[in-house]
Amino acid sequence: MHLSTTIRRWGGAAVLVTAALLTTVVPAHAAVPTIPVFGAAIDPYAAEDPQDSCDPSVKPGVAGFRELVLRTYPTTGDSGVVRECSPSEVSEHEEGRAWDWRVDARNSADRARVDEFLGWLLATDSHGNKHAMARRTGVMYVIWNGRIWGSYRAAEGWRPYSGASPHTDHVHFSFSWAGARKQTTWWTRATQPAAWPRVERGATGVDVQTVQHLLTAAGYPVDSDGKFGPGTEAAVKKFQAAQGATADGIVGMMSWSKLVRTVRPGDRGDAVKAVQAQLNALGYGLEVDGAFGDRTAAAVRGVQKENQLPADGVVTPTVWQLVVGRTA
Repeated sequence: MHLSTTIRRWGGAAVLVTAALLTTVVPAHAAVPTIPVFGAAIDPYAAEDPQDSCDPSVKPGVAGFRELVLRTYPTTGDSGVVRECSPSEVSEHEEGRAWDWRVDARNSADRARVDEFLGWLLATDSHGNKHAMARRTGVMYVIWNGRIWGSYRAAEGWRPYSGASPHTDHVHFSFSWAGARKQTTWWTRATQPAAWPRVERGATGVDVQTVQHLLTAAGYPVDSDGKFGPGTEAAVKKFQAAQGATADGIVGMMSWSKLVRTVRPGDRGDAVKAVQAQLNALGYGLEVDGAFGDRTAAAVRGVQKENQLPADGVVTPTVWQLVVGRTA
């Protein structure tokens, strides 16, 4: 009787221990976030836009993305959005547009959760749009377990990451300003700026002229005549090779994201000329003199207001996408 009772007690304990181990090791399946109904129109890939200011406050799109992930995977954690500004570091955390999702690469359950979510984020949608949810939420890049995926180099897929931290205890997400401000279609259900135009040998017009101005600004001087000839093609190839990209002489998404640079009131140079040329294509009638004065700033603010962006007159990669490839 005593022996039988002891066995029953140990047997019950064994069942409880086994159940506890199974609960720890095998996660309950969590469905990926529900996708709203979207049409075929989609946001362009986020351009590369590293931190260049100090504004460590949580941006609404980042807060919304964090809530979405933690609601879907409630057993995972939050390693933070903001970080104190440091002149020796470039981090979107210092602008409140990066988030670290706390998970452990050594834990098989966490790895499964991350794989599931990143699969959802980077999947092709029913309209054939690649990396659809990353584009709709404005994800600029993701770092996880020694690898990085960048929207501005999306065609290359996951690449080895050589930074100081391998990001094995969290997934890092950085966002475009549009994504950080909840201005992408995941939040607005509206269409964002068109994709970067493809510019190549034989093309003419203001987009070619803009490429030429930006090449000159980057240290590859060419005549800004609006004609994509052999000289412009050679300069593009040199620029692409210096960036570690395929030197095919074609200015597509990746080349645009590397060529454009943030310019603001008071700046001077060929990048400002590029902005002025594009604004003139929209009917602003500016002198293309390379001086970012009051009239240029007013034109930029007009574009920003039209697209419900903060009207600060600063030409970020998001603003570039709003003016490049458009006409009045």
